Amino acid sequence: MLNLKIISKIIGSLLWIEATLLFLCLLVAVWYQGSDILPFAWSILITISAGIVFRLLGRHADNLLGRRDAYFVVSVAWILFSLFGTLPFLISGALTSFTDAYFETMSGFTTTGATIIDFPEHLPRGFCSGGR
Repeated sequence: MLNLKIISKIIGSLLWIEATLLFLCLLVAVWYQGSDILPFAWSILITISAGIVFRLLGRHADNLLGRRDAYFVVSVAWILFSLFGTLPFLISGALTSFTDAYFETMSGFTTTGATIIDFPEHLPRGFCSGGR
């Protein structure tokens, strides 16, 4: 049986880490005064809110994580990280298809280099600050 309390606690903490990483993108957007400032700000707020909900669900959890729980956390973390990573693309309108945004986010997290964006240099710098 899965220990859902500890899993929720860990997922909540991981979402806070993702919000921190999104904050770094927000800093780049602010530095370049891009049009992606509000999408990143909203994405951070949504991600932190979800992280708080997960942490609240996992409060008073014992810190005993089994192997099955760990495998589940890793699988769900990849899915959720990519799900919340799509938010800036969708909120800004840079990508209008959820599938494209999810693919682009997963590609970025796995560093495969695969992309569906024809001209990434046309995106605001908060989305792709490297390679310019």
